[in-house]
Amino acid sequence: MKKYLFMQRALAVISQGHLFTSIVASTLRVFAVLLSLGALVAWLKMWKLVFNMNGAAILGGTLFQAFFVIGVYMVIHTWWIRAEDIRALRGSEFTVIPILSVLLRMLGETYACVSLTLGVGGGVAALFGGHLGNRIAWFLPGLGLPQFLLVGLLGGGENSFISAVLLAVGGAIAAVFWLFLFYCASEILVALVAVARNTAALLRIAERQTQSGENS
Repeated sequence: MKKYLFMQRALAVISQGHLFTSIVASTLRVFAVLLSLGALVAWLKMWKLVFNMNGAAILGGTLFQAFFVIGVYMVIHTWWIRAEDIRALRGSEFTVIPILSVLLRMLGETYACVSLTLGVGGGVAALFGGHLGNRIAWFLPGLGLPQFLLVGLLGGGENSFISAVLLAVGGAIAAVFWLFLFYCASEILVALVAVARNTAALLRIAERQTQSGENS
């Protein structure tokens, strides 16, 4: 009868962690491929906006498109590398937390890549008088509203030199901020796991000493 009961073997496989690492790693790779396809469609659509610009703004839009391609490559390659890191995780008493730690780092790296390339690319586009960079700034996490407010306080226009510089510098600062934030969260998680592991080890040692004292 036992040979027809499969849940014990299934739970043993799940508890080892290999199932989760394989699923998450494969999912990241699938998402990376889907992102590349979606980014290609968005890149082609943005060319319509570039060709509707006038004068030097076309050059700014073209340079922004180059930064966009670089940013997409950085994100996709980052996801692929982190998928390999997750697949290479060794089994331990903690199944999901090591995966979550890698994912937190990956999120920080993703936000950093997006903020840096699109921030600098948007600044270049704004420097040449294009509206594309300032439109993209509103989609960058934590960058659109502060950039808009600072431009207003400093008296610059939407396509002014001040706006371009703030967008480029803001993108670089945001990249460092997101890296610091998510790396910090990842390390805190790892530290909590280490504390839990060390506490359990100390409890086992104390229990052995208590038992040996009672036996003596």
